[in-house]
Amino acid sequence: MKAVLKNKKYLLVVLIASILLGACKKSFLEVTPRGRLIATKTNDYNLMLNSTDLINYAIAPVYTALGDEVISLDPVFGTRPAKDQRLFRYEDNIYDLAVEPSEITTLARVLYVYNKIINEVMDSEGGTVAEKTGILAEALTGRAWIYLHFTNLFTKPYNPTTASSDLGFPIITLADVTISNYKRGSLKEVYDFMINDLTSAMPNLSPTISSRFRASRPLAQALLAKVYLAMGRFSDALPVLDGAINNITANTGVPMRLYDLNVELLLGGALFNTSMSVIGPSLPTLPNNTESLYSRQESNSYNGSTNNFSVLSPAAATLYAATDLRRRYYNNTSLTYPAGCLRRLSPTIQSAGMNLPEIYLMRAECRARANSLYGSGSAAQDLLFLRQRRMTLANATIPTLLTQNQMINYVIEERLREAAFTGLRWFDMRRLSVDPLFSSRTYTHTLHYANGSTVNYPLRPERLTLRIPPRILADNPGMEDNK
Repeated sequence: MKAVLKNKKYLLVVLIASILLGACKKSFLEVTPRGRLIATKTNDYNLMLNSTDLINYAIAPVYTALGDEVISLDPVFGTRPAKDQRLFRYEDNIYDLAVEPSEITTLARVLYVYNKIINEVMDSEGGTVAEKTGILAEALTGRAWIYLHFTNLFTKPYNPTTASSDLGFPIITLADVTISNYKRGSLKEVYDFMINDLTSAMPNLSPTISSRFRASRPLAQALLAKVYLAMGRFSDALPVLDGAINNITANTGVPMRLYDLNVELLLGGALFNTSMSVIGPSLPTLPNNTESLYSRQESNSYNGSTNNFSVLSPAAATLYAATDLRRRYYNNTSLTYPAGCLRRLSPTIQSAGMNLPEIYLMRAECRARANSLYGSGSAAQDLLFLRQRRMTLANATIPTLLTQNQMINYVIEERLREAAFTGLRWFDMRRLSVDPLFSSRTYTHTLHYANGSTVNYPLRPERLTLRIPPRILADNPGMEDNK
């Protein structure tokens, strides 16, 4: 397939276009004029949403490296790429000038596709208005998904008192590679942008989940709730999550359910394999993963039986009871890490989209924030619904008589138990840093040496935000960097 752009200038949008549509089906694109990809039919834009470029990402290793649940060991730590070491040490400068920042280019090429659809589909040929608005709604949902990642990496955690003056990420709404010199605007503008995309999309999205790869109304609802969580707007997130879960429960499309590890880790189960103690449970393929509402995937080198450079800290490992079947995703390390560490075995190719466990845990937190702790419609009910599928019924019980703050903290710990080494912890660390209930917490990475000595790397507030890669700054004169 012809490249969309031959010019190799590394402006922000050139980074988008230079690898655009590498996996699109050739059958629906005319090359008119020579060297340009032209979509004209409504179905052309529909097929764009099936591109594998929209599915594969390269962000999970960065998120995982930043999470406070991981510790590392020298000398194996010293064999890691320089970027990984800098992330672990929470250094100011992560990227070299000559390095193409994959965390931006991977997302930016997807953003280009969504913007092209948003800008053009309503004027396309052959489709009905309902078909066009449905495709437009999916692209709006996808664009918000991309900006959730941009903000999670390159903007400050959302603080309502400073969001109007804090720097955002450039809002790009055109699929135009000739634009340069992007400005960042405010963080509030970026969050308003995501909210507007999702609320505009919802009425035109199907409540039925017909494909895990395509956007649906419950997906847009779940993503909007995640935006609200990042903003600390728990009362706004709760009814949206109720709507998402109601739609998922009523869904008559592809099967959606939590895996019951009591069943699925046994012979014949969806997660079973004969080498589980060595490589961990299996992961169903994306089309068959019943926990996946939005199937996206990433290769995460921090997971795997050969990973010796980063393991679960003893403090995080103690959160798992001995009866918690999620421990099957780990084994004890054989190196000179301190006692109690666990190596994450799987999945090396992880589901990185929006998944059911996160949706239920988001609602559990919002219910706890609303002081609905026990009984019908409570945080404990959602926690129990998840935990009964992660361990035996007898061991899944929720501690009784928790105060509101204790229940909120219990939910946060359950989120870590469910999603350690997947990158979700970084999302929580950022938002909790500006939460009055958790803002006094500190986060630290510890590097261990074979002789028993350690070095600690505390996370400073400034490094809850990555600095903009130098290559982007060099090609966008006037773009302001993070401190």
